[in-house]
Amino acid sequence: MDTSDFIEFGAGLGLGTVLSRSIGNAFTDALDARTSISALTIPQTRADIQTLLDKLDVRLANREISEATYKTVKEKWEKRLAEAA
Repeated sequence: MDTSDFIEFGAGLGLGTVLSRSIGNAFTDALDARTSISALTIPQTRADIQTLLDKLDVRLANREISEATYKTVKEKWEKRLAEAA
């Protein structure tokens, strides 16, 4: 047995750890997404729609969404806000 055997063994353990964490994170993310979808409510009142628009501004500022997505969603909800008047 030479030193290259130990290097390969160490690399294998490292790769196994990374893959294990990746699978665990994917499972956790899927649970979070499912919880988010089940908690989703559609704004009905003008106040609810305005709150959604305010939160949308924050998400853009935090770089959680792209500007293109921001514009699309904002246009949709501003239209609904105008219709609710």
